Amino acid sequence: MKLKSSQLQLLKPVNDNPFDAVRRTSGLGVALAACVLAFTSAVGAADLMATGSWTDDFSDVGTLAKHWSSYGFLAAGVDAKNPLGKPVGGKDSRAEWWQIVDGALRGQNFPEEKHGSGISRDVAGQDLRLRCRFKIPAGGMAAIGIRGPNPILEKVFNVVSLHIRTDSIVAADNDVLHPKDSPKAAEMKKKGEWNRKFYYAKKEPIRLEPEAWHDLAVEVRGKDLRVHIDAKPVLNYTTLCGDAPKTSIGFGVGGNGKTVLATWYDDVSIEPLVRK
Repeated sequence: MKLKSSQLQLLKPVNDNPFDAVRRTSGLGVALAACVLAFTSAVGAADLMATGSWTDDFSDVGTLAKHWSSYGFLAAGVDAKNPLGKPVGGKDSRAEWWQIVDGALRGQNFPEEKHGSGISRDVAGQDLRLRCRFKIPAGGMAAIGIRGPNPILEKVFNVVSLHIRTDSIVAADNDVLHPKDSPKAAEMKKKGEWNRKFYYAKKEPIRLEPEAWHDLAVEVRGKDLRVHIDAKPVLNYTTLCGDAPKTSIGFGVGGNGKTVLATWYDDVSIEPLVRK
């Protein structure tokens, strides 16, 4: 950790989590999707081994600015069309959302905002292993998303989602709210509403010390998701479409709606995996 409190004008924040607080109102999904579509197309398997690996220890502000992109919802933009707030990304994001501080990436959650912010970086390939260190406060949350062309939602969106708190880890997933060929689905499409159902698919109890660094390893092979924290297996889950080509990973923050809470990430690495 070499940097001293250097700040970067990047991303945007929100209040609960950055990847899925859109589960209650269909229109919310449209706003969130607008924030997370800035991802590259998946590359072919031939390119995967050559370009798929990378690491980032957040020791260089220039690397953060070049490779990472933030997004979130502005509290000032809440209205009937944008119930979470105005969706923004990149240079329009609040600088306070994501900053490099003492050589680590800090994401902050602000109580006036209805949804936690996120930050993403492109990846390529099918199966992969994500490693990083993270630190969360009591009442806070780390959110990890892996995205790609989701065949259920028919959008580039999360195909793997994790929410980590000091007492639990959850694998979340996305399905359609109504069958795609149903009259209700057709009605939603006509109205421009997102036919999406977000839900917690599997939850496991854990015990993490707050405000302490923990090691995270997330492995995705086909639809199989395996998660280790501090070298201990904590969750296995068969995703609905985790076998989709991967286009980006994302980190997010979660709060309590009352105080400013910070979630930290460091020493991130992506490793493509060869299917056995």
